[in-house]
Amino acid sequence: MSRIKKKRTSPKPIFLDIPRRSEKLADPDSYESRKRRNLEQKKKHKSVYEKAREAEQADNNDDAQRQTPLADKIRRLKRAEEARKAASEAE
Repeated sequence: MSRIKKKRTSPKPIFLDIPRRSEKLADPDSYESRKRRNLEQKKKHKSVYEKAREAEQADNNDDAQRQTPLADKIRRLKRAEEARKAASEAE
């Protein structure tokens, strides 16, 4: 013999006052709206092709990217050193 579980029944139907999803999304502090906003702002991963292309562009434009006083000083020192080498080779 199997036992039948008792069901809790009430004479009146229960209507919970639960807000709809659209109402939750309208509230900026609700879990639903914060979740949607974070999904939209989530960092998108780049494809391997895009990563390789950006790395290639970075190598090509290395001088253009770093426009700082220290980088300028290093470039000037390298140019001066190359000029000295060229002068010593010419002698």
